Amino acid sequence: MKQLRAIRILLAVLFFIASAACLMIGPQVHPMARAAARTQIALSAASATAGAALVWLLLTFLLGRVYCSTACPIGTFSDIFLRLRRAVPRLNRPFRYRHPSHWGIHILWIYLLCLIAGVAAVPFIIEPWNIARNMASAVNPEATAHTWATISLGAGAGMLAGVLSGLIIAALSVWRGREFCTRICPVGTALGIVQEHSLMHIEIDPDKCISCGRCEERCRAQCVKVVSRYVDASRCVMCFDCVADCPTGAIRYQRNRNRPATPLVRRVKNSSKT
Repeated sequence: MKQLRAIRILLAVLFFIASAACLMIGPQVHPMARAAARTQIALSAASATAGAALVWLLLTFLLGRVYCSTACPIGTFSDIFLRLRRAVPRLNRPFRYRHPSHWGIHILWIYLLCLIAGVAAVPFIIEPWNIARNMASAVNPEATAHTWATISLGAGAGMLAGVLSGLIIAALSVWRGREFCTRICPVGTALGIVQEHSLMHIEIDPDKCISCGRCEERCRAQCVKVVSRYVDASRCVMCFDCVADCPTGAIRYQRNRNRPATPLVRRVKNSSKT
């Protein structure tokens, strides 16, 4: 169970390197670079990514938000700055559970309405793959030149959007962990809705939990509440930090929902009966 985190990190690094190579050099540099581009969710280019989006929806229903933890370049970009946060003692404060916000749903509706209405500028700014393309345009302007030309803007618009997005996401990552992924990203919000009904999910076993709080302190999505033995599935990004850090194995990635094994009420025999 604890190896899940190592596997997740390995896949995230491979996808991130392949995505960076694809965007900064070109998809022709390596087959992995082409594969990284083809497996992204970008509904603004539905003709090229509709199949990938359906596959990720199915995988999310089966396994949870594995796209957010492995394939999304912005998720890994956020994790890089999260590691920087942990390396600086002054910044490395423990996370605490935060109540869910409706901002993600509102942004998702705006995003979908813009897609339907053909307002391409909004998806170009808030889709994770397009954010990665905009950030890469600082090195390779051709990464977004054609995209922004479709709305009569040049590569400079993409470059500016990329710089601003990168700074905002980096700041959010240092301040609040995966804040962008759990409260802003429309793709993450949509996958979170599916994950609420997924077959596999993170659960806390109340009979094994010793309330040490390590899972809540480590949760980059701030979706674990130890006192209630609760994990908000809609925001969990499947980083598996909590699973790896739990000293008693009380928090697990599993299919079934936990029920207390210790009986809360026991029948007591009536001693007066003979």
